[in-house]
Amino acid sequence: MTVPFRQVLWQKLQDGGLVAGHLPATEKGESPWFVRVMLGIAGWIGSLFLLGFVGVGFAFVMENAIAALVTGALVSGGAYVIFKARQESDFFTQFGLAVGLVGQIMLLIGLFELFEDNERFVYAAAFIIEALLTFVMPNFIYRVLASLAAALSLTFALHSAGIYGLASGLIASGFVLIWMQDIRWVRFNEICRPAGYGLALSLLYYKSGIFWGRWIWWPRSAGPNWISQNAPWLGKALILIVLAVVVMVLLKRLRIAVGNRSGVAALAVTVLAIAAAFTAPGLGQALLILIVGYAVCNRVLIGIGLLACAGFLSNYYYLMESTLLTKSFILIGLGAALLIGRLLVRSWLPPVTGGHADA
Repeated sequence: MTVPFRQVLWQKLQDGGLVAGHLPATEKGESPWFVRVMLGIAGWIGSLFLLGFVGVGFAFVMENAIAALVTGALVSGGAYVIFKARQESDFFTQFGLAVGLVGQIMLLIGLFELFEDNERFVYAAAFIIEALLTFVMPNFIYRVLASLAAALSLTFALHSAGIYGLASGLIASGFVLIWMQDIRWVRFNEICRPAGYGLALSLLYYKSGIFWGRWIWWPRSAGPNWISQNAPWLGKALILIVLAVVVMVLLKRLRIAVGNRSGVAALAVTVLAIAAAFTAPGLGQALLILIVGYAVCNRVLIGIGLLACAGFLSNYYYLMESTLLTKSFILIGLGAALLIGRLLVRSWLPPVTGGHADA
């Protein structure tokens, strides 16, 4: 918004009696989210070129575990210096992002070289390193990617230990804890928001079928203990419990009593969603992201949630062992049920007016 336009707009607001006083000074705003996404993509491309240069020119660094770890730590430190020194420059932000991603890759290469026979320890160490980088690095996109890498490292660590499927519930709990406590943690907003986006993307990856359709890490036999054998059900149950808790928290925030029409409708829909999610892998994650996105009025989360829902529907449709005719009738029935449900909600629930919801 240009200065003359701001002055004209401020004068119109003053004439209407909506504001008073002098025109407020402009503040430097942060880049839009789509600019940050493009910076992240450019950073990945730049990091691959930089990593290729290091691999060709310093091959011994890639082959020696200690050298790779030391180089990765030094490169990550250099990225930290770049981020702190030139935070306002898009060019240096992009360059620092590329340098930081190379540092991450070098650290992971060093871990795999050093503990190649113990992948469980490699992924656990990678989780600790990526979580530490999420807290330390003063860059939004870097923190999103680092938190995403931390969540996936935790998933692979548990998976390599024979605990398959539990990580999704743990990640969902962390995702809700960050976004639903946003006001209380406002002083940690620079860390929590990008970490929240990273956890959302990890949920999008986990089982919603967006990027790869299925796990890129093929299932293994479960461990001998009870937790390992029941981890998939425990992870799914934890996601659905978190989903139910989110709904109850939202009803409390909106001052909607559980016994009135709105409360009964919300709980009924929640029960139906939980019942459907038990037989439909990925539905719980998708609904959780979408509901939290609406709860915090975050368009990016809403978009991720809608993408997760679309990915779940497409993946679940192709995984169904049914004929195309049966699948068509299922889609028709689902669409008709949603339309009927919308009509029932509009006719049964009271209209939304200004002020608080019904108590």
